[in-house]
Amino acid sequence: MTHRTRWLLAIFLIALSACSTGREFDRTGMQDTLHQRLTFLPEHQTTDRTENQPLPAGPFRLGVYFVQTEFPSRESIRSAEWLSAEKDRLVQSLAPLRDDRIIREIVLLAEPTVRTLTGQELRQAAARYGADVLLLVDGVGAVSRGNNAYALLYPTLLGAWLAPGTVIDALFIIDGVLWDLRTDRSPGRQTAEGQAQRTGAVVLVNDTDALNEAKDRAIDAFGRSVADRVRSLARDRDAAAPLR
Repeated sequence: MTHRTRWLLAIFLIALSACSTGREFDRTGMQDTLHQRLTFLPEHQTTDRTENQPLPAGPFRLGVYFVQTEFPSRESIRSAEWLSAEKDRLVQSLAPLRDDRIIREIVLLAEPTVRTLTGQELRQAAARYGADVLLLVDGVGAVSRGNNAYALLYPTLLGAWLAPGTVIDALFIIDGVLWDLRTDRSPGRQTAEGQAQRTGAVVLVNDTDALNEAKDRAIDAFGRSVADRVRSLARDRDAAAPLR
């Protein structure tokens, strides 16, 4: 093989990689992982029996617990690490429920409080915080990498640092369960997702930034979804209340 042939072959292989796209997200696998983790609610509760359970009368104290559990590592699915700023972000998105006098107070259950994901442990932890209703928040993420045409410049001296040839797509899915501790019923399950994309030079762009952006968007969407669900439950409760 001549030097020119080797050179042309190298250019061809680089061009192929430059046009590559990231893998499709395994949404089904991500959803299955989330559903397998929130299995600690009482066994008699099923989806059919919990969807339309109204909230008890009166403003209530909402406890929020962010699930931190390990699961077998999979290349396509990443477990969530909840930062304090992310927890505060969700609490702020639920704050309008206080203005509506549906929620009296929102409290975060500290991570060391709940050491195992069992109904008994969670109930005891919520009781210490005086929570009437518990919101359990779980999440998983996934990242997909691909290249664009700028990746053709990566073999050059500065290309790997300056050419925006790497495209990172991130998806984060949040799954949440409301658990009314006073009636031992679940008024419903909420799911939301967020996506983000980052483009940059291969040595500078990273998965973490893209995944954190997707997580923030998922948190915002999840907060709106939960707030809407709680408002709907409160309206059903008020409509069912006897006139005085």
